[in-house]
Amino acid sequence: MAVCNYEQQVNSIKDKLQQKCFHPFLHKHIEPPAFDVDQILLMTYSLQDLSLSMEEREAYIMATMLANLALETHENVSDPKISLKARQLTVLAGDYYSGMYYSLLSEYRNIELIKSLALAIKTINEHKINIIHFTDDSIDSYLESVKKIESGLLEQFCIHFQIPLKYINFFTEFLFFKKIGEELKMSINGKFSVFINGIKKFYLRNNTELSSEDEKKIITNIMNESKSKLDGMVKELHVLPSNMYLRLNELAGSLTGGC
Repeated sequence: MAVCNYEQQVNSIKDKLQQKCFHPFLHKHIEPPAFDVDQILLMTYSLQDLSLSMEEREAYIMATMLANLALETHENVSDPKISLKARQLTVLAGDYYSGMYYSLLSEYRNIELIKSLALAIKTINEHKINIIHFTDDSIDSYLESVKKIESGLLEQFCIHFQIPLKYINFFTEFLFFKKIGEELKMSINGKFSVFINGIKKFYLRNNTELSSEDEKKIITNIMNESKSKLDGMVKELHVLPSNMYLRLNELAGSLTGGC
């Protein structure tokens, strides 16, 4: 599939999601939703060889993105900076998006995919609790929870459609690598980062203090290890959309600059 076709498909799905989610009253009081085009691209690529109609592919991808949006929206309810009315509407918006994802899948009577996404949501929530109350002696366990939160829905989506494990592992690592960049930029800009705060807590167990330089080294090491894994995976996969290579290089460049 040509690069432009992937771009067209991703943009088409994103546009349809924005149209579907638009609600004039809700978005007068809360931020309209933003959709991760990287996740849309990864799902589009994963379904490329399956015998599904274009309408069905789009419906399954849109449903998964709506499930993810519902999760993220409900999480925003705890933001202390928003008003009570905005919080109430945020809860309603999350329920609204959740209802749409069920509705989309029910049109195709894909009960099994509904079950897969429900399992992913349960797993993601468990890992969110884990990183808040992290007590393990291994930082790897913490990082694994972050990976599950970022890619849990995409992973179950791929498992449902029997996508080879090597692709699932690449998708998971890619989204984790991207998450590091987002959280690192938040930290650099003085914004609170749950991810980096959790890492700080872990290392402060055995140290009386953690300097900004120490913090930078820790995050840089995690980042470099993730990039190294991705480089190895790319060699094994051989063929990926050129969009994906461009995004990976773009993220690597921005992270290097950000550090």
